[in-house]
Amino acid sequence: MDPHSDQQTYDVEAATRLSRLGAALIDGLVSFAPVGAVAVLLPVALLGGKLGALLGVLVVAAVVALGVLITQIVLLAGHGQTIGKKVLGIRMITSDGSTPSIWRVFFLRWLPFAVVAAVVQLVLKVQGSGGLIHLLDVVFIFQPTRRCLHDLFADTHVIKA
Repeated sequence: MDPHSDQQTYDVEAATRLSRLGAALIDGLVSFAPVGAVAVLLPVALLGGKLGALLGVLVVAAVVALGVLITQIVLLAGHGQTIGKKVLGIRMITSDGSTPSIWRVFFLRWLPFAVVAAVVQLVLKVQGSGGLIHLLDVVFIFQPTRRCLHDLFADTHVIKA
């Protein structure tokens, strides 16, 4: 792929919008599984009236959440796929066809949008207003190359695996 163009010069097919949405939903479910565990176990701990049980639930949820995050990062760095992308048969590459580095994924693809969303939230002082940045980001998927704003910023593509 020519890095100065959106025209692909090697034989790959962009992932469908639906497969990218599905992968994001699966990753969201996987990522929020620890929150679900807390939601189920917390009332049990509270009804038991034991502070130790409550702390145990929170510690287990935190460890599981960290484990899920590390797993997603390792999969992304090693194969260009999160759990959701793997399930739906899509993967992330750079314009030269390589698997993106963690640096590219974190510092170019994720962090700028998280920071800008947080700043917008602080400046506007309206709950959820930072979500406008993420909405703007994903609306870009409707361009012909099916690349979100974060893909353009980090020079990544999501393709059929």
